[in-house]
Amino acid sequence: MPNQMIRKGVFKDQHFDANLNFMYIEVDKVTEREKVTVMSTINPTKDLLADLIGCQRLPEDQRKKVHQLKDLLDQILMLDPAKRISINQALQHPFIQEKI
Repeated sequence: MPNQMIRKGVFKDQHFDANLNFMYIEVDKVTEREKVTVMSTINPTKDLLADLIGCQRLPEDQRKKVHQLKDLLDQILMLDPAKRISINQALQHPFIQEKI
């Protein structure tokens, strides 16, 4: 997430430290105390393509559509609004335009 977006956030102080590192707050299962873990980088925890396809063996045309769907979702859900695609761009995406 771009730092300028974090700086503008209303609740940034609750979730980020002075260096704009994310502060993950959880309750320790043993001590039952609140524990804060500072995370400087956050990597995706799931592989969307693997979730969409799973262990299925898809024909090539269906596999292509799933890849297009993943690409469209990645572009629509981009955190940085400057990099996110517009509605018109989304409607022109191959996943929407190409027939199965």
